[in-house]
Amino acid sequence: MSFIKTIDMLQEDYAIPDELITARLHSLFEKSAKRWYYGIRQTNGKNTWSWWKQEIITKWANDAWRYKIENAFENSFFDPDKDKPLTWFLKQAERLNALYPEMSQKMVHMKYLKNVEES
Repeated sequence: MSFIKTIDMLQEDYAIPDELITARLHSLFEKSAKRWYYGIRQTNGKNTWSWWKQEIITKWANDAWRYKIENAFENSFFDPDKDKPLTWFLKQAERLNALYPEMSQKMVHMKYLKNVEES
């Protein structure tokens, strides 16, 4: 969800209007999130960034979502016979960044190593 903070900062720093931000939202989402976006957009029409931000947070940044992402991270162990290193690493990075956007690089590395060592 770090993209929300990025959008907020860009809007504040460059006075980007809501219309420009909301016009690009469709490009941020993939798969089920994109289907969700199109459904909400069709039902509710045009809205402000602040409205969309609240909808995104309500839908995706809840306890069930956090639990799902944490479980996926904790249960994914690198298997050199099965996993491509870069693919596994990037997926884990995506999960960690979603859960802990302000985590230090040192802590991120420690979490990765834990899931490599246990495999």
